Amino acid sequence: MRLFKLTQHSSGLKILMHTFRASAKELMLLVFFLVLGIVVFASLVYYAERIEVNPDNQFQSIPLGLWWAIVTMTTIGYGDMTPHTYLGRIIGSVCALAGVLTIALPVPVIVSNFAMYYSHTQARSKMPKKRRGVLSLDQVKQQPGMHQRRLATNKEGQPLIVGKCNGPSNSHSKCP
Repeated sequence: MRLFKLTQHSSGLKILMHTFRASAKELMLLVFFLVLGIVVFASLVYYAERIEVNPDNQFQSIPLGLWWAIVTMTTIGYGDMTPHTYLGRIIGSVCALAGVLTIALPVPVIVSNFAMYYSHTQARSKMPKKRRGVLSLDQVKQQPGMHQRRLATNKEGQPLIVGKCNGPSNSHSKCP
């Protein structure tokens, strides 16, 4: 748990945590497709290697095929288990290609989320310290006296959140 407290002091780890949180759906989809592919390719290579009688058959069960499929789809490729039949080798090639494509598909979304959080952090670090805190509307309502002040403006300079003061809404001198 202390490792998670480290993220409070490191802006890089904060960005990474926000990125993973924002990309949770894509990461779960990645895990789902990897597990699905691993189970399918493990079963296929198990049955493909049983077609020919081979005393050196390394795929004695589907769980052993699961190990091979994990190593192949993630492109680790230990080489401790290899298919020996032509059909098994074709399945192995398709498994490796499917693994590369499956892992590569969510990467642009994750990179986009990372770039967004990184640019947001860079912009916040250049702001004066008083303006760095971005408050939600609920947080604004909870602070005493803050609901009466103008907090932000849009690009045209019009107020986004304006409360009523004793004077006109653009007059800051009469707001508490």
